[in-house]
Amino acid sequence: MPRRVLVLSLCLVLSALGNQAVLVVAPPAVQSQSGAMAAPSASDRRDELQPTATRPTDLTPVRLVIPSISLDAKIEARGLDSKRNLDTASDFHDVAWYELGPAPGQPGNALINGHVNWWTGNAVFTYLARVRVGDRVEVVRADGSAVVFRISAKRVVGANARVASLFAPSPVASLTLITCTGAWNPMTQSDTQRLLVSATVA
Repeated sequence: MPRRVLVLSLCLVLSALGNQAVLVVAPPAVQSQSGAMAAPSASDRRDELQPTATRPTDLTPVRLVIPSISLDAKIEARGLDSKRNLDTASDFHDVAWYELGPAPGQPGNALINGHVNWWTGNAVFTYLARVRVGDRVEVVRADGSAVVFRISAKRVVGANARVASLFAPSPVASLTLITCTGAWNPMTQSDTQRLLVSATVA
């Protein structure tokens, strides 16, 4: 059976980050998996799909580091794909940050998705499910500074689940990592569930 990849869709159907962490999953042409999530509809969440207030370039996240699973990955800035799913990174060893939302460390929930595996083998979030509450997550910015988070929760939702809270405005800086999990569905070319890992600023 080909390696599965996660897809993330922003309807808030979780599809993420090919391997995309999305709640509504839009499978890539290749069987890849990320945590893709579906985005909110334009009618009810138009404002949330627009870029947040202009941020200094130096706040742009460039690397994601999770020591407990030996993860050190490049972060690519991405928006939505043609199917309104969270777009995924161009390389399955990298992760994608949803640039239309807050940057990690800014008020609100920053979203980062990545593939759980690829047809050639492991991908960036292959071992994401192994993280534990309290584990350290570091996001390095373009200016060399870093924001440190601690894992606060893990949960699994259906691939088509609508998780509006992921896009809801908040004065608190938080981070959600998304990838695929569950069984492979050959009809949709995606996994049946999405893994959501939440983290708060340390």
